[in-house]
Amino acid sequence: MNYDIIYVGTGQSSIMGAYIALKENPKLKILFIDKGLMLNERIEAVSSKSFKGLSPIIYGVGGAGAFSDCKFNLDHRVGGDIHIVTGKDIVDELIEETLNIYRELGCDVEPMNSSMNPMVDHIKKSCIENHVQLVDTATMHLGTDGARILYTKFIDFFNNYNVVFETESEFLDIIKENNSIIGVTYKKDNNEINAYSSYVVVAIGRSGASKMESIAKKYSIEFAHGGVDVGVRVEIPDIIMKDINENFYEAKMVYYTKYYKDKMRTFCSNPSGFVALEKYDDGIVLANGHAYKGKKSVNTNLALLCTQSFTEPFNEPFEYAKSIARMTSMLTGGKILCQSYGDLSVGRRSTSERLSRLNIKPTLKDFVTGDISLACPKRILDNIMEFIEVHGKITPGFASSDLLLFFPEIKFRSVRVKINDKMETSLNNLYVAGDSSGYGSGLNQAAVMGIIATRDILQKLL
Repeated sequence: MNYDIIYVGTGQSSIMGAYIALKENPKLKILFIDKGLMLNERIEAVSSKSFKGLSPIIYGVGGAGAFSDCKFNLDHRVGGDIHIVTGKDIVDELIEETLNIYRELGCDVEPMNSSMNPMVDHIKKSCIENHVQLVDTATMHLGTDGARILYTKFIDFFNNYNVVFETESEFLDIIKENNSIIGVTYKKDNNEINAYSSYVVVAIGRSGASKMESIAKKYSIEFAHGGVDVGVRVEIPDIIMKDINENFYEAKMVYYTKYYKDKMRTFCSNPSGFVALEKYDDGIVLANGHAYKGKKSVNTNLALLCTQSFTEPFNEPFEYAKSIARMTSMLTGGKILCQSYGDLSVGRRSTSERLSRLNIKPTLKDFVTGDISLACPKRILDNIMEFIEVHGKITPGFASSDLLLFFPEIKFRSVRVKINDKMETSLNNLYVAGDSSGYGSGLNQAAVMGIIATRDILQKLL
């Protein structure tokens, strides 16, 4: 079958790109390929205790963003670094354009930003005193429930056009002729299918980063190894985070550790949110977090991530990160490991009985108590603990026994594909976008990359 554009993956990059494409040329024939379910089927699967397929939280139409807390940051400094390829101005312009598209579809949530007051000044001053960079940006928070509504509206829009969704379909390979792409191969119902197009956008998310690497190696598409982010998802009573939550909603902090000089950062803070699990198709289980508009807890959760980069001859960053996750699964029987900071700081494992004495009740139910130091490399754990102590100086009470650590949280974005400012790879008319490209890590920059790639394709289709 022949198509004008093929999008591999149906997350933010692909959905925003296809929306732009159809607005500018309603006659286009578009194919979406995704290994997961349609959005409505994902919602049903998440609520079904008997569902046995691929994790509907990670895979499927809408991408992982449809089941995230859906924070859309309005600044090029957050959510990736595609601006090093395109320039800052174009990223900020397209972030604003994406925000307007959200509003076209009825999303009337107003972005939140910190307001100047004595508490904001105090927090900013404290960050400076403790060598922490505070990235203060406006953020639109839709919540997990709001994200589902938004992506449902996108799907309803696509249903009015010549758009084909091939769900439960595994992307296998690309098809090339000379130095140009001419299509892709995917598997559906045990059948291998070829779909043809002169223009393909691959946006297969964090879970597809290793697949992107294998494609790049096979076809000599230029790429470099980047870093991987390994850390913990922490949970603390809302009352401890009250000043930050009320004044910033999400205060993104970056810190470089004193001994190793490694980068630590906060990521995906969820006030009154819930710790959640990410289950990948290779059996790996990771921690994550969500926040809803209509459902609240009394805890805040956020990730503390350590960026690890590697030098030659090592070239297996994915396997390095996965080995950490596998080691944890060996200790827990395939579950997430939980330890209180009080226990970790004195070198003892946590037990259910000791957790019951704390002032916090975990929002995640499916975990095993234990000792993170048995699975986490010392360098990374040292960095995490140092960052917790520094965060505690900015947020009194953070570095307390009531801080729960869920391990591991890992962000797979190691492959960094060489692209031009139109998102095109060294293989003609093959474009990449979002997390699997190595440049995007947030909904804002994923949208930007999808729009830029699509607009270049539209110019070529004229």
